[in-house]
Amino acid sequence: MRKRAVATVVGLTGAAMMLGVTSAEAAPTKGLTFDVTCPGSGTFEVATPPGNGAFTPAFGPNGVFIPYRLTGETTVDGMVVESFDEIKPAPVPAGAVRCEFSTSFQDEGGSQVEIAGTALVVLRGPKG
Repeated sequence: MRKRAVATVVGLTGAAMMLGVTSAEAAPTKGLTFDVTCPGSGTFEVATPPGNGAFTPAFGPNGVFIPYRLTGETTVDGMVVESFDEIKPAPVPAGAVRCEFSTSFQDEGGSQVEIAGTALVVLRGPKG
């Protein structure tokens, strides 16, 4: 059961860290929520949508975030279960910013799961 929970978390981590997320104000009822801090945008919350695709753009309160690199760790009960460093195979446009993200929750088995890291993203205009 624990391996399955870790595998689920790892899968969600990869997808969610691709910042395939929507604004928390319009967040889907399923998925994880993450606190995100970006220069010039402050701190805001995002939630993973159903479907989670790799390098899917995120819709945040200040526009669409296009991810190019994600680096971080997933820990369960304080032990690192996965380190990730995902790089999109494309040139990084000028104006990319490094954002920090984090979340924590208890899995079905009662273990404390934490996911944290940085994302190199490009912001494209306000949504609306």
